[in-house]
Amino acid sequence: MTYRSRGRSIFEVILAVCFVGFLVGFITVLCIGNYFRAKRAQERQRQRRLAKLANSASNGGRSSRSTATGNSMSRPDQGYAPSIGGDTNTSNGGGYEAPHMSANANNGVRA
Repeated sequence: MTYRSRGRSIFEVILAVCFVGFLVGFITVLCIGNYFRAKRAQERQRQRRLAKLANSASNGGRSSRSTATGNSMSRPDQGYAPSIGGDTNTSNGGGYEAPHMSANANNGVRA
């Protein structure tokens, strides 16, 4: 069956094709923009992480937050442990690493 047999004029067919083309183009532009926005955010996060790592190395292992609050000793279960191999952790497939909790840490959950 053709479009003509369904009673559509050539104008309606061209209008439908233009509308579908507009929708596909609009969604493509949104996807490309989102990709580049996420790429910039990832680079900013990487720079913050490297700056934090360099800052903690220059402070002798103490973070600026713990010295600002008057606590000169930071707790080991609150520290950030960067990955040794580079910027990404291949075991979980991304850049996020969960905080390391000690086995006997009191996390506020009571039985």
